Amino acid sequence: MPLNHTSQYAQLTDRQFELLGRAVVEWSNIEFLLGCLLSRLLHTPEFLGRTYTDQLSASRVEAAIREALEIHRVRYRSQVVPEAGQQAALVLLGKIQGMRGLRNKIAHFCWTRSTDGEIFGTALSGGLPGSAKHERSYVSLTIADLEQANKAFSTVVDELSSLVSSLPELTEEDAMALLRREKGA
Repeated sequence: MPLNHTSQYAQLTDRQFELLGRAVVEWSNIEFLLGCLLSRLLHTPEFLGRTYTDQLSASRVEAAIREALEIHRVRYRSQVVPEAGQQAALVLLGKIQGMRGLRNKIAHFCWTRSTDGEIFGTALSGGLPGSAKHERSYVSLTIADLEQANKAFSTVVDELSSLVSSLPELTEEDAMALLRREKGA
């Protein structure tokens, strides 16, 4: 039985459920925007780009973004994506990488209420006490910790949205027009 179903005292409060859910939703926004960013860097319409990014884990999308940024820097000499945009993307990727551990715990741990102001999460892993696996398999978070995480996730969403908007977009209509011109030429 899941931890928070064991008793009425273990059940998360509405506020705790809200904060966990908000974190998961904000992280989904981050992953969606990373796919949009990769599409822009690859000069691909976003809908078509999703057929590629949907098949990749978030860490692979991030690796592809890093590689695309390097290509823009070296091969295209920062003519399409200016150095400032490249640097902003790398800074954001660093922030996201730093947040991933907490996001994974929020999304994948089993949670129970310790108090109205604190929750306890565990992966219920098979790690022996004292092992590194065991030490990483549980965490306690306060309401303030969750609020801070949500604020950080939301800030990254805003920064990613701004970055994506600043990059050239190839719309499906533009791509089709280019192909028609190419065919007619």
